[in-house]
Amino acid sequence: MGYVTIKDVAMEAGVSVPAVSQVINGKGRLSEATRLRVTEAIRKLNYIPNSAARSMRSSESKTIGLLVPDIGNSYFASLISAVNEVLAKDGYACLIGSSAESLEGQDKFLRSLLSQRIDGSIIVPQGQASPGLERFLATDLPVVFLDRSLTGMERAEMSVPIIDSDPYPGMRAAIQTAHELGHRSIGFVSGPVRESPNLKEREDAFRATATKELGASGAVVAGAADAVQAVDELMALGIRTFIFGYSPDALAAIRLFRDRSLIIGKDVSLMSFDDIPLFELATPAISVISQQVTVMGHKGAKALLALMKAHQSQQAIPHMENSVRIPTQYIHRQSLVNAAH
Repeated sequence: MGYVTIKDVAMEAGVSVPAVSQVINGKGRLSEATRLRVTEAIRKLNYIPNSAARSMRSSESKTIGLLVPDIGNSYFASLISAVNEVLAKDGYACLIGSSAESLEGQDKFLRSLLSQRIDGSIIVPQGQASPGLERFLATDLPVVFLDRSLTGMERAEMSVPIIDSDPYPGMRAAIQTAHELGHRSIGFVSGPVRESPNLKEREDAFRATATKELGASGAVVAGAADAVQAVDELMALGIRTFIFGYSPDALAAIRLFRDRSLIIGKDVSLMSFDDIPLFELATPAISVISQQVTVMGHKGAKALLALMKAHQSQQAIPHMENSVRIPTQYIHRQSLVNAAH
C-alpha cells in the first residue's frame, strides 16, 4: 500500500471519516468497540495522521532524520560524522537510525520520523522501494539519498537527489595496478548484490574493467553469495588475488586466511571497497577502493541544506540538479603482493 489516508482507515474499520477523526483526537461519544476497530485499522495500515506530516512542514525545527543501514559499521559511522559536521555548522541536529540492512527496519524508522518534527532527511536506502519509503516521500519533505540508489530506477527518473560513488575509476586503477605487478587472474566477490544496486554496479565495473585488462579468463566473479564459499570457489580455480565489493566480506576473508595460515601480501593478495579504519591499521594494510566517504557525506549534507532552504522559501528547484557521482579512488597498500618477482 502507498500513502494511507483517513478514508482508508475509515473503510478498513467500517466507520465514517468523522468517527476516525474523533478517535484520533480523543473526542466524541463513540462506543469502545468502535474505538477498538479504528485503533486496529490505524495499526494495521500504519496510518499517521496528516496533521503530523503537516507539523513537520509548519515551522523550522533545526532537526533532520538520518537513516543508515548499520550504525556499527565504521564506514557508515564515518558517513554519519561527515554529514553531521556540515549540518552542525548550520545549527542542525540529527535523529539517527539504523535499518539493520532490512526493508522492515528502514520502514520502521521512517514511520517513527513521521511522528517527529523534522525539516528534512538523508536516507541510505535499502536498494528498492518499500511502502514506508513511498509514504515518507509522499509527505514532500526534502530528502536526499546517500551512498545508494534504488533498484529498477534510472537516475534520471528519480525525483530525489542521489549522492553516491562511481565505482569505475577506482576499479580501473586497482586492476591496472595489479596487472602491472604481475597478476594475471583476479577473483571478485560481489557481496549481497540482490539487495543493493550499487553492489551490482561494482560487479559490472569489475567485469568490464578486468576483462579488458586481463582477458575473459583472467576476470572471474564468484558465484557463491557467502564470502567464505566464494573465496573457496575462487581458490579452487587457482586464484590467489581477490577484490571484495563489500567490506564485511573482506573482513570474513581476512579471518579465513588467518585461520588457514595464509599470509596476506605473500600467499594471497586482497583489495576491498570501503576505506574503513581497520583496513589501514591491519598488518599488512589492506589496499582499498575508496568511495571518498567524507566528500560524499559533505556533499549530501549540502544538497539537503539547499533543498530545505528552497522548501522553506517555497521555491521550486529541480531535485536532480543536486545529484552527484563521486569518483572512487584506489589506495595502494601492502596487501597486494608484487607477483612479478
